[in-house]
Amino acid sequence: VSSGFNNDLTTSTIRVNFDETMTVSRLSLLEHNLKEYIFYYNGVTANTFVISGGDTTASSFISNSETSQYFRSTAILCTSVSIDMKKTITANKEKALGYLVISDTHIVLSRPPASKKYAIQLDPTEVVHTLSDGGTRIQNVADKYKVKLGYEYLATSVRDSLKTVWQLHTEMIFCPFGTTTSWDKVIFPCVWPGNFEFYKFSDDAAGAGFSGNIILQETPR
Repeated sequence: VSSGFNNDLTTSTIRVNFDETMTVSRLSLLEHNLKEYIFYYNGVTANTFVISGGDTTASSFISNSETSQYFRSTAILCTSVSIDMKKTITANKEKALGYLVISDTHIVLSRPPASKKYAIQLDPTEVVHTLSDGGTRIQNVADKYKVKLGYEYLATSVRDSLKTVWQLHTEMIFCPFGTTTSWDKVIFPCVWPGNFEFYKFSDDAAGAGFSGNIILQETPR
């Protein structure tokens, strides 16, 4: 949240400088209040991102009304990413941004899993107290996402790409259905624990492809 910039005639800027040149092709802004803003790379305002599949083709907005947005961009080599926040949806408020994700893709699966093999849930970390009168009281610490994606008939090339991601054994970002408008805001840092299952054949014909499950669990933010 900005301080002292609650005026639509002033601009507040966030700039993220990378320690090394990074490839950027995905940007997400959650819980923001920005009506007019622009984001760009390498410190030059003319370097807007080329947006694909969105409601605009350039990362520059004059009359935005969305408070959470997910952008797919042409991959760009970046030393920095900046956001100039100019006007707010409700005029003359401090500029605010709840969560910012600047990233590139490990893998984009060409098809979603079947609905019966896609499960996403929020798991609470909580302490449940049973009181002397039989009543229950809950102390909630945090809610974290857990996702299960089940796939069948994957080609060898897709299996190998999934294996590369699994073998990273490090934190990544998961976003199932990101959009620039009417987004459900499901995006979170996660890890892929457990086994790699995709050496199992989908049926008796080995050439039919491979089956398995992806388990993703949210990390601390």
